Amino acid sequence: MENKKKYVYYMQPSMSDEMELMLGEANATSKSDFINIAVRFYLDYLHNKKSVDFISPMLARTIKSEVESVEKNVSEMLYKLAVEQSKLTVALAMNGEYERFDYDKLNEYCAQTVAENNGVIDFKEANYYKELYNG
Repeated sequence: MENKKKYVYYMQPSMSDEMELMLGEANATSKSDFINIAVRFYLDYLHNKKSVDFISPMLARTIKSEVESVEKNVSEMLYKLAVEQSKLTVALAMNGEYERFDYDKLNEYCAQTVAENNGVIDFKEANYYKELYNG
């Protein structure tokens, strides 16, 4: 690390007060440290001529978090829809030949089938449940 040299610069008192309030936010230990961090940031900005490089990591983390949350919610809803579609397919294959108390067994069977087949619902498989039910 390079040795530091003392410089004297003029600054508005209100800016100095604000800088003192923001020392913790900048992870600076002193006003001098704060100024070094701020000047390094601005110099990097000028060299790159873009603010995107400074904002993008924070923005990327936020977007990733939101996308993961939405993905989880959409995945859960798609799974539930696939199970309902599977139940409808089985009910159609059975031509309504099931009683109300069989609903729990049907739901369990369809949830297991959807999970095993990654949501792919096959009418032929629905006939298997009919045979299982009647057999």
